[in-house]
Amino acid sequence: EYASKMLGGTLVTKQSGPAGKPVNTIMIAKKMDLKREMYFSILLNRPDPRPVVIACAEGGTSIEDLAEERPEAIIKVSVDMAEGMTDEQAAKVVAGLEVTGDKA
Repeated sequence: EYASKMLGGTLVTKQSGPAGKPVNTIMIAKKMDLKREMYFSILLNRPDPRPVVIACAEGGTSIEDLAEERPEAIIKVSVDMAEGMTDEQAAKVVAGLEVTGDKA
């Protein structure tokens, strides 16, 4: 029922801007019982054309709100494409995500 109401409509979010984007496809996934949610993304930084890892232990879908409220909680690591991600950069991401377990 909800999907049929969304299909063909317009989705307005912080990413889409006020004009929104048309909803042409809907993907449905089985709900999971998450023990912990975190945010992890690799983006291309256009001004400095290199990948940037963005990670946050607090996760969720409102990363933009978190960036405004608590920017220090978001880890950003710029990766040199010729060198690749260094062990030090990977350790920074792991520490920022507050991941436990074998890090070897």
